[in-house]
Amino acid sequence: MLQASSSWVGRDFARILAQKFGRARLLIVGGEPSAIEQQCASSGIAAALCPTALDLDGTSARNDDSRQFERAVWFYPPNETNERREREVEVLAHQADDILLIPSPGAEVLTVRPELVERFGRYGFLPDYDCDLGELGPGAIRLLRRQMESAARLVPAVETAFARLHAQMRNLERMLRARVSELDAANRHIGKLEEKILQFRETKREVKQLEKEKQALRKSLERKVGQVLLAPYRLPQKLIRALSGHVRPPRESTARSAATVKYQDWFERHRATPEQVAVMRNETRTFVHQPLISIITPVFNTPVKWLEEAVQSVLRQAYEYWELILVDDNSDDETLREFLSILASRDSRIKVFKLEGNRGISAALNRGIEHARGEWIGFLDHDDLLEPDALFQMAKLLQQIPEADLIYSDEDKLTEAGFDAPLFKPNWSPDFFLSCNYLCHFIIVRRALVLRVGGFRSEFDSAQDYDFLFRVIEQTDRIHHIPRVLYHWRRSGSSSAISPWQKPGQLAAARRAIDEHLQRKGIRGHVAIDWRTHAYGVKRELAEAKKISIIILVGDRIDLLSRCIENITTKTNYPNYELVVVAQGNQSEEARSSFNRSKHRLLQYDGPRNDSAVKNFAVEQTRSPWLLFFDNDLEVIDGEWLSAMAEHIQRRVCFGRTTQSSMLVSFWASAGLPDTRFADLRRKILAFSNSCR
Repeated sequence: MLQASSSWVGRDFARILAQKFGRARLLIVGGEPSAIEQQCASSGIAAALCPTALDLDGTSARNDDSRQFERAVWFYPPNETNERREREVEVLAHQADDILLIPSPGAEVLTVRPELVERFGRYGFLPDYDCDLGELGPGAIRLLRRQMESAARLVPAVETAFARLHAQMRNLERMLRARVSELDAANRHIGKLEEKILQFRETKREVKQLEKEKQALRKSLERKVGQVLLAPYRLPQKLIRALSGHVRPPRESTARSAATVKYQDWFERHRATPEQVAVMRNETRTFVHQPLISIITPVFNTPVKWLEEAVQSVLRQAYEYWELILVDDNSDDETLREFLSILASRDSRIKVFKLEGNRGISAALNRGIEHARGEWIGFLDHDDLLEPDALFQMAKLLQQIPEADLIYSDEDKLTEAGFDAPLFKPNWSPDFFLSCNYLCHFIIVRRALVLRVGGFRSEFDSAQDYDFLFRVIEQTDRIHHIPRVLYHWRRSGSSSAISPWQKPGQLAAARRAIDEHLQRKGIRGHVAIDWRTHAYGVKRELAEAKKISIIILVGDRIDLLSRCIENITTKTNYPNYELVVVAQGNQSEEARSSFNRSKHRLLQYDGPRNDSAVKNFAVEQTRSPWLLFFDNDLEVIDGEWLSAMAEHIQRRVCFGRTTQSSMLVSFWASAGLPDTRFADLRRKILAFSNSCR
């Protein structure tokens, strides 16, 4: 049986009610009183809450036409006796003329809802099929006290409601396919990991066997005889080896790959030299605006050497108007604690605070924010490094763009072999940010904005920066990028710079951060994880599967066209599209015969051979709200391809000189990063609606 979702009172319950019905006085029966009361208070809704409808029995005169409430919301429970349910319906029918029925967990919508509609009908209530309560739950319905309507009025409303249900079903089917695909990808990923584990075990077994053979050889009589016979010859070799050891330079502990060497050479040519840093230091004194930048660094059992390097990278800054706030999350390393007390006396701009008890990184960051005096706040991990011109570049941008709210730079990794794996980032790209936290390091945020969003949340630890930045970007789009590598993220044993698996729960926490961002923005969709890249993909629900005209321009290559059409029609899951084939000029007999047999729309263009003119001609012949131009040598490889484009074109994003009805579509494209694994992350923007003609 169809049952209500276990998340029956959504976090946006009160906000949705306020949007749909205003802030009229409500009666809410059942549900989760504490959560609902808090939501209603934040949304400005006056609401009376009670556990069951029977708690209201006798509070309203049965014959009084005036109602106590403008609207009642009933989270109807499962498994009630007929007598009790009849009494509850009678009580609620005398409380309001407008009633919303929402199933509680376990309530069988297909059986209980029709029964309730019939019972309320005895008191003059009829379903309002024009009202879409899908956001409150798939089984929610509105009942209004009114006169029986004619079939002419009721049938269109029922058909509209049925169309909504059909659209919801298609979205659910699409989400199911997405989740099945995600599970298949996860299973493939697990299979590869199991293969690697088996290979590791086999290698380990072979190593043990070789070790045994080695020990056996060491003890063998043949080896001992050989050592005696070769001793006179090995003495000169030992002397030469000993002498050469004094003059030979030590080998690097970690071999550098060709790509690493190439990047390090490039970086040395492009980073600020000591002479340039000195010039920058003088230039900062001429800045009209010299904001104080507070750098917050949570500390927990950090190796003293790494923390010293991090602090030194701040002390070397060309821009000198900063403060460094170190927050110790109750480290138990005595050497580190002594070092922190020394740092506090090294420079007046360094401040050290300590938390009572180990409370996690978000708590440490929030303590730092409490003590920050700067107009801007930056974040430096306890083992990472800043380039000497990092703060200078930020302050310099603020001279040119003083209204900025968030500034970020490029970054790379700090390994045993030196600097490696640069991340050259694009300018602000909201869709790309939904795929991964590419802002990450180094960022500074206006302090007023940090306080406005409430700082960091401990329930997102390990992905607390992703959650924090989502709440920041919901408040501003004044986000600016400095295309310079200004931050070095250390690859350590516990750092996610190596792999997200280094921090258990990081992937799940980041996924929840995206989910909550979508909910706050009112975007309905599903967040999937790409197990190959550990990036995320948001599949939005389609509000309406509008008709799409797929326009294909062809010449005489009938073989290509036939394959193209068959490929589209057999592999496309989108329910509402048409194929528009545009033939140009004179065709061969074979082409004309093929066109005559086609069941798809055929347009004949006889004008000059010009792709733009042909496309404009095709657009004029179509009435679909959405258009797609498709080359006949392309191939569909995923049945969701058209739905994936439609989910973005429905977003109604404006661009340039196009009209307010224009739309843009995210497409799969390279993010401009050296690592080709990220070629599938969503960026911007390619496509438009028919209204842009």
